[in-house]
Amino acid sequence: MKKLITLLLIVSLSTFAGLVEFGGHAGVFSPVGSILDFYKTSPIFGVNILAHMPMFAIEGSVSYAPISTEEMLGVTDHSVNMIPILAGIRSYSGPIFYGGGLSLDIISINMEREGRITDETSSRVGAYGNMGMIFPTGGMDIEASLKYHLMDFDFDGAWLGLTAGITF
Repeated sequence: MKKLITLLLIVSLSTFAGLVEFGGHAGVFSPVGSILDFYKTSPIFGVNILAHMPMFAIEGSVSYAPISTEEMLGVTDHSVNMIPILAGIRSYSGPIFYGGGLSLDIISINMEREGRITDETSSRVGAYGNMGMIFPTGGMDIEASLKYHLMDFDFDGAWLGLTAGITF
């Protein structure tokens, strides 16, 4: 049933949308707030989709961020990875856009402490706001955006993302 509903949403989105664009993006993801004590600026890259309507666009993206962390006492090897899945709307004012939506953040933490390997995966729901600019080129658009990302709707767990990408 879930697969059928997802398929119907995708079909209805492409039916009512004037133009659907796909693309990719890359950039940096930097923590703000108290989360800054544990994490450092990290790379982020992913794919996105835009469904343009007459007055706004529906946007969605899936990204991957291998999060850089501070050294932890007693931990010999560790890694933190995050997959933010975003869905929202954006409005345009010429080449400038702004908008926001909801996010699902899947976080995986792997570490070895005192010979024990720990692997934890959790997911958090949050929100984001974004603004950016589109630079039209031949058959593609180059896009630069800045996103303020709240995990669990908490200002202490906020991230700031600066990305650039291409949509076609």
